[in-house]
Amino acid sequence: MDEKVSTKTALSILAVALVSFSGIMSETSMNVTFPVLSKLFNTSLNTIQWVTTAYLLSVTVMVTTSAYLTKRFSVRTLWLTGVIIFTAGTLVGGLANNVPVLLLGRIMQGVAAGIAMPLMFNIIIANIPQSRIGTWMGIGSLVVSLAPSFGPTYGGALIDSFGWRSIFFILLIVPIISLLVGWRSVAHTTPAKLTQKFDSTAFILLAITLTAALLTVNQLQGGQINWSLFSVTVVALMVFIWRALTSKQLFLNIRLLLRPRYASLLLVVGLYMFANLGFNLIGPNFLQDIQHTSSFAAGFSLLPGTLLGAVLNPWFGRIYDLKGAKLPLYLGNFIFLLSVVVMALIAQSMTLWVLIVAYIVFTFGRNLAFGNGMTAAVADVEVDMKADANAIMQTFQMFMGALGTTVAALYGAGNAGMVAGFANFLWVIVGVALVNVVLLVIHFKSKVV
Repeated sequence: MDEKVSTKTALSILAVALVSFSGIMSETSMNVTFPVLSKLFNTSLNTIQWVTTAYLLSVTVMVTTSAYLTKRFSVRTLWLTGVIIFTAGTLVGGLANNVPVLLLGRIMQGVAAGIAMPLMFNIIIANIPQSRIGTWMGIGSLVVSLAPSFGPTYGGALIDSFGWRSIFFILLIVPIISLLVGWRSVAHTTPAKLTQKFDSTAFILLAITLTAALLTVNQLQGGQINWSLFSVTVVALMVFIWRALTSKQLFLNIRLLLRPRYASLLLVVGLYMFANLGFNLIGPNFLQDIQHTSSFAAGFSLLPGTLLGAVLNPWFGRIYDLKGAKLPLYLGNFIFLLSVVVMALIAQSMTLWVLIVAYIVFTFGRNLAFGNGMTAAVADVEVDMKADANAIMQTFQMFMGALGTTVAALYGAGNAGMVAGFANFLWVIVGVALVNVVLLVIHFKSKVV
């Protein structure tokens, strides 16, 4: 039976989604400002890209707490906290007169998005009937996939007309709309009565691991590995795993990673985020630096594909409801692979309009597989572990997005030049699509635990 979703539930999802959307959109809207900010603050592309990476890292670290926060606080409390922090961070970013203050504002925006994004999916998982879960997870993934691609157009239009600060100030409209939509609809849910404390030690260890890992990758621009940072990453990761498996306090249930069906799709979804956010950085910068397009045109290059993905995402989720996961995942990855191979082969002669068409195909394939990958990953998990599964999924996505941004910036700023860097990064994405084929086979051949 096709059960209905109440208006109150739909509005509560929308209210939280607005915070998620604006947070993610603010991330990629800054990508087209990098040439301007590099000159303004007299710094390199690889340094200024931390305006994006610091945001993604703060989202990643914050999302790790979502399973605990969902159990500890009501949905309404978390939503209002996200709105307040996002508003404050947006003001700080818009008023910044140097890179450290700008980074502070971006980190605050990241904390807000790190609260709102998993909260949105948790509301969907907890309140949407099983017969509609694919469609509504598709709507949720629409936010995750639409916002990063819509951002460059938004940022490009504003920076050409009103300057980079307007990117922040105009976003202040969004929390106001979220409050209007959600004030009567976002529920005062009753938090669980927890007998266990939050495992702050495990949280700190994971935060150190993620930060050190990104710093290690960022340092590769010098042509060598920073072994000190690499050692910190490895040691912190090993201690975190030991702590997570032995502690009686609450944080993340990483035992889910031992389940092949869940772990394989976790990697698939994370690799799509790596590819998407990496391309969203290097694509517009390639157009500005090599094709000498305006900031607006470079940002606009991603918009047609983005809008198509937005329109089709709920339909992609409906395919999951009707046909299951196999068709959309395999078909989506094939289309994604085909688009990236073509772009990689013609990268050196890529024009604005060719990139627009290629990105439409890129987004069609990626979105078809991405949203349904998230739905299928959580589908097999027991009800009492779904919050953990969602938290791990969102954490890994954001980390891989930050990694994709960092790697793309390294290729763009490399000694080989932007043209070769763009082509080489596209071949990296081809490798991502091929790895995903193997991971999908593992998922569908593994038994449900």
